[in-house]
Amino acid sequence: MLRGLRRLNRYEKRILDIVKIGGKLVRLQQFGFSRKTEEGFRFPIHALEIGTEKAIQKKPVGIVAGVHGLETVGIRILLDFLEYILHKKSDGYMTELEKGKVGLVVIPIVNPGGVAKKTRSNPAGVDLMRNSGVEAESAPLLFGGQKWTSKLPYYRGNSLEPESRALYRFVHHYFYPNENAIMPVLDLHSGFGTIDHVWWPYAGTKSPCQDTPVYEKISEFLKVIKRHSRFKFGPQSETYTTHGDLWDRFYDHYVEKVNDGKKNARFLPLTLEVGTWSDIKDNPSKIFRKRGIFNPAKENKFETIVTYRDFLRDFVLLGQSNLKDWK
Repeated sequence: MLRGLRRLNRYEKRILDIVKIGGKLVRLQQFGFSRKTEEGFRFPIHALEIGTEKAIQKKPVGIVAGVHGLETVGIRILLDFLEYILHKKSDGYMTELEKGKVGLVVIPIVNPGGVAKKTRSNPAGVDLMRNSGVEAESAPLLFGGQKWTSKLPYYRGNSLEPESRALYRFVHHYFYPNENAIMPVLDLHSGFGTIDHVWWPYAGTKSPCQDTPVYEKISEFLKVIKRHSRFKFGPQSETYTTHGDLWDRFYDHYVEKVNDGKKNARFLPLTLEVGTWSDIKDNPSKIFRKRGIFNPAKENKFETIVTYRDFLRDFVLLGQSNLKDWK
C-alpha cells in the first residue's frame, strides 16, 4: 500500500498546486470521505470549482476521474488539462473561465482509497460503477456486476458506498438545481479496447434514453465540426451492459424527479473510456502488470495524456451553449 499512498500524495500535491495556479479562479471543496481502509485510513474526496461563482451556478460543466483506483491515467489526463487551461502563460489558457462564460467543477479522484490500495474497487471491495442498485435488463456474468462476494471483482455492494454518495452530492449540488443550461459531465475511465469511446446512457438497457437526439447532435458536432474523429460515440449498451451504473441512476433521477419538463436544462453525463489496449503490441509485458491494461505503457504515457487537451477543452466549451442549439 505504501507505493499507492505515495502516488495518491503526488496527485493531491498537484491538486493543491492547481489551486495556487488558478488563484481566485479556483476554490477547493470537500464532498465526503472514502470508505475506511483496513489500516484505518479515510481519505477526503475533494472537488474544485473553477471560474466565477455566477458561471458555476448558471453554466456548469463537470469532469470527474479516479472512480476505479487502477485507472490512474484518467486522473493524470484531468490534472494535466487543468494545469494547461489555468496557467496564464500556457497556450491553452481558457479566458472563457475568467470571463464567466462557463464554469468547470471537477472531482479529480473519486476513489482515493482505491488509488492508495492499487485496486479497481474501493477499500470495501465494491466496484463503484456497479454500485448504484440499478438492475440491468441483462448483463455479462461477473463482469456485469455480482452480489456474491467482495473477494471477487465487480462486486456491487449492498447500498451506496461513501464514494458513490459523495459523487451524488456533487451532482445534486452543481447540476440538479439549474433551470436553463446544457450541463455535460464527463467521467474519465480506461482499460477497455484499443480505441477511445465516448458513451452516454444507458449502461443497463439497450432502450434509448430521453436525450438521445441531443447526445447525437453533440457527438456529431465534436466528431465532425471539431474533428475529434478518433472517438467512437454512442450509448454504453452498444458495447456492453452492466448492473449498477452510477450515471444511469443519476440521469434517471434527474429526468424523473428533478426536471419536471418545465426546465430549459439538460443534465448530460458521458463517459470517456480511454483505449489503453492500443499499445499492447508494442509492449506485451504490460498485460502482466497490475495496472498495465488500464494505463498506457510507460514510454507512451506523456504523449497519451496530452492528446486529450483539445477534446476536453471543446467539451468544457459545450457549457456555453443552450438547449435550443441542440434541437
